Amino acid sequence: MTGFIRKLLFVPVKKGISALYPVVLGRHPRNTICSFNYHNVSHINRFIASVEPSLNSSICLIDIGAGKSPYYSFFSKKVSYYIAVDCTESLPVLEMRSICQVEGVAECVPLMNSIADVVLSNQVLEHVNDPEQAVREAYRLLRPGGRFIGSVPHISPVHLEPYDFRRYTDYGINKMLSNAGFIDIRIDLSGGVYSAAALMIAMDWVLSPRHENKPQGFSMNRAIALAPVIGFMNALAFMLDKLSGVRASRSFANLCWSAEKPMGH
Repeated sequence: MTGFIRKLLFVPVKKGISALYPVVLGRHPRNTICSFNYHNVSHINRFIASVEPSLNSSICLIDIGAGKSPYYSFFSKKVSYYIAVDCTESLPVLEMRSICQVEGVAECVPLMNSIADVVLSNQVLEHVNDPEQAVREAYRLLRPGGRFIGSVPHISPVHLEPYDFRRYTDYGINKMLSNAGFIDIRIDLSGGVYSAAALMIAMDWVLSPRHENKPQGFSMNRAIALAPVIGFMNALAFMLDKLSGVRASRSFANLCWSAEKPMGH
């Protein structure tokens, strides 16, 4: 009887927590300041918002490593074709938006040369087997004058194991893009040491402990319970970064880039 009562109580509690989550933490990528990955995601949002106005209308965009295509809404008013590329298990089974799904990996996208005006690749290069080839593949897919937009973490806990292979500096990204042939490279760094520390602490709190041969888990209960503390910590980190001079920091959490494929290539 006790087990039956627990089951009766568990279902409404679980539904209540699921309903509360987007109210407190937002829906990715429009996360609130109480979210554990706020400092990374808010930086990506700001960068895309700064780049999007310079893009033409009626563009073809290829989102490599798209998953659930969380950044679709940022480009939906300008794209004629939005193509999401990822492994089959990572793509939504029922995609109701105007998104064409293509099975593939970043190093080998089964699409023709020079068909995209924009290639998007957010938080992907740290997880692929061959990032240099993935960047060359983005170059191949772009039309001359097309833009490659993306982001990677500089400082982050291990996540999505066992497919978390590396971290990047702005120098490393610049070199990789330049080697692939890109020009007009713009790299934007997020925050400073305090926001990087807040991100590390918050992610460690809500992600599951590491276990060999066991994928990363996420505790929704802890994320909601700790939301006020995480929100305060994120706000404090933001203020301390501002006071200490963000531009001088060596310890940024995330970086974003925009690069262009030269005309005539």
